[in-house]
Amino acid sequence: MPHVEADRQAQSAAGGEGRWAHPISARLGEVLVALALLATAAFFIWQSVLLPFGRVGLPGPGFFPFALGVVLGLLALVVLFQAVRLADTGEAVFLGHRDVVIAVGGLCVLALAFEHVGAYVSLGAYTAVLLIFVAHAALWRVALGVALGLVAVWALFVEALGVRLPVGEVWGQLADWLAVSPSF
Repeated sequence: MPHVEADRQAQSAAGGEGRWAHPISARLGEVLVALALLATAAFFIWQSVLLPFGRVGLPGPGFFPFALGVVLGLLALVVLFQAVRLADTGEAVFLGHRDVVIAVGGLCVLALAFEHVGAYVSLGAYTAVLLIFVAHAALWRVALGVALGLVAVWALFVEALGVRLPVGEVWGQLADWLAVSPSF
């Protein structure tokens, strides 16, 4: 039973943040977040200049990512300036909270799977993971939430905006495999 008591102490020491959470100073946390946002903004700007900008009346595919990258970069500079300018209060924040790790890790997997597996399957799986592991929802609520969410995605993108979402390479390969496989 000593390991149970150690777990309780680790949980209370992290302020209920979970055992994966590690305390760092709030000032350092703000600087790290600002630098991460600056890196993201630089990536958006870099990738957007590779696309056509279009013109004022008809913006091209590179215009909005460029504008968002510039705005994100400016806001990140404001956060960085505030973090560097203010004195360190000694307040701690926790890095590595379990729910944040699940959400960010899931987003990384979603980005990799979006075109290969398809928009609906990958978005549905990501929503299910969040509802199960972060929200601890009952399975019937997860199924209902995923179904309603995917209907909303379809209605917004396909019906309202006329945008066709990727269906994925996996389903075409599966259909080809089923077409040539012997019938049972």
